[in-house]
Amino acid sequence: MKTLWECKYFEPISYGELFTYTTDLYKQNLAPFKDLTYAPKYCVQLKKKAESKEVNKNKCKFIPEHVFFADFECSTDGFHKAFNICYDSEDGSVSESIWGQNCATEFLERLPDKSLIYFHNLSYDINFILRHMTEVKGTPIIKGSRTMQITGLYKGRAIIIKDSYSVINKKLKLFPAMFNLQTGPKEVFPYNYYSSVLLANDNRTGVISEACKFIRDADTFMKNIDSIKGCRIDENHFDLEKYSTFYCKQDVRILREGFVKFRNDLLKEFDLNVYDYVSICSIANKLFENRVYFPNGNLYDLSNKPREFISRCIQGGRCMLSDNMKQKSKKKLIADFDTVSLYPSAIARLYTLEGIPK
Repeated sequence: MKTLWECKYFEPISYGELFTYTTDLYKQNLAPFKDLTYAPKYCVQLKKKAESKEVNKNKCKFIPEHVFFADFECSTDGFHKAFNICYDSEDGSVSESIWGQNCATEFLERLPDKSLIYFHNLSYDINFILRHMTEVKGTPIIKGSRTMQITGLYKGRAIIIKDSYSVINKKLKLFPAMFNLQTGPKEVFPYNYYSSVLLANDNRTGVISEACKFIRDADTFMKNIDSIKGCRIDENHFDLEKYSTFYCKQDVRILREGFVKFRNDLLKEFDLNVYDYVSICSIANKLFENRVYFPNGNLYDLSNKPREFISRCIQGGRCMLSDNMKQKSKKKLIADFDTVSLYPSAIARLYTLEGIPK
């Protein structure tokens, strides 16, 4: 091991990657079934109607009492380092920023007990939070390389961190059009100028002429500096923190307003609370359970041996054309059914097996 280290065969990995290795590198060795008997008491359960965590408090270990939306700004040269974080409370009454190399720990210090925090692309932001947490509780929810949820403690305070991108799988810049939100001034940000060297010792002063070398629209950049209160220091200097915070807060506001609107719409239409779920898939599944599976009255959740046996029927899909040849028609329209709701259409066309496995 020492020789490998000296020869530089080791590469640094992120906290997010560390959690995914156990899932990416694990290959299930499926042994043949010799006995299909099982105990129904422990392996099957009749479908129940979904209840929110507020209703089902006695069965929940952690019910969030405070909700925040946050975003880090980081230097991208060499090792990525967070230098600024902005966060909003659910109703926007709290809107704060923290500047400096210790912004992550100061953010954790400010969080009250039983806090739920959303980041848009948690797989990246979790790298600046996880190392400071006192303890990670339970198993992080990770799909491939995407970190979807992590629950833990910081100095005795319970914290749950979720990925808003897993619920709304769209870039933040599309939120204003999707949810009819105000965008604010055009963003012109010299990301590469905010280097670890420039930000050493929590420096807050930037040189305008140097920053302009890292952007295309210098005129808008200059206008933005003048429009942000207290951002311009003198003719050729600007406040790095105020410029960064202005746009970081704008992104957090758009995330918060879009996500809260999405949550309110789901509560109104489907009586489902987004805060109770990890992804849009789990929300859709719960909707099916409430409106299809539960009303049926004879559908069951499976575990243990029945679940493992039936899971072997799952095969990866593939898309193919006849004779593996490209097809092109100038006279006829071609319908691409590969992207037209295959799962919902199959569910509507086929039937679901009822009762317990026999």
